[in-house]
Amino acid sequence: MEFRVLGEVEVRHGGRVEVLTGRLRRVLLGVLLARAGRPAPVDVLTEALWGEQRDPRAPQKLQVHVHRLRVALGEPGRVSFGAAGYRLRVRPEEVDAERFEAMVKVGTAMAEREPQRAIGLLRSAMTLWRGEPFADVEVPALVDWGRRLAEYHLVAVESLHQAELACGLHEAVIGELSGLVGQHPLRERLHELLMTALHRAGRRSEALDVYRRARHALVSELGLEPGPVLRELHRRVLAGAVPDQAPSAVLGRAG
Repeated sequence: MEFRVLGEVEVRHGGRVEVLTGRLRRVLLGVLLARAGRPAPVDVLTEALWGEQRDPRAPQKLQVHVHRLRVALGEPGRVSFGAAGYRLRVRPEEVDAERFEAMVKVGTAMAEREPQRAIGLLRSAMTLWRGEPFADVEVPALVDWGRRLAEYHLVAVESLHQAELACGLHEAVIGELSGLVGQHPLRERLHELLMTALHRAGRRSEALDVYRRARHALVSELGLEPGPVLRELHRRVLAGAVPDQAPSAVLGRAG
């Protein structure tokens, strides 16, 4: 069985993708998955499903939705109940988000020293990404996990392009990096990669323009000057020294 949260919440079972009908059932599954195999107290689940509404019958309603989830999963024993609450029995490799994070960590670590292997691993990780995590479920209990996954997605993209630059594919990455810089103007790492790609492609003036736009965004939005890596890259481009490799990626770094 595979639990999928990188996009709409789905369950893959027996070669078939099961889209859970009913928003509350998807919320219930998402919160149980977020607990990573630990029990979820009844009050945590009822708040996730119904917010702060005071319904004395909430625990009984929860039992109904748990029963429906068990039926949908086809393995009733997957969801158990104890003194600490409800628990979903699941292995990390059964959750697409867990596999995605693990692959991104490894791929990022090898992006500089083994770029070709990193490209293959990171591209495999990206095939798991179907869109915004929990796209059809919006509850506070899943916000932190969703944000962490979105950050890992950006790190995966950055590490992939770093590895591609290390393999001499600077021309191929310019278009996508330009779009990403537009979407994330405060993320210095993306500016560094785009400047490197442009400079290697002989487009020095465009690389310098990327720095000017990055600095303007950082100063106007955050009141901060670019960081030391971006400033050093700017100095090298001004001096006409083409970087021999992309700046090193830092997991979880955001501009």
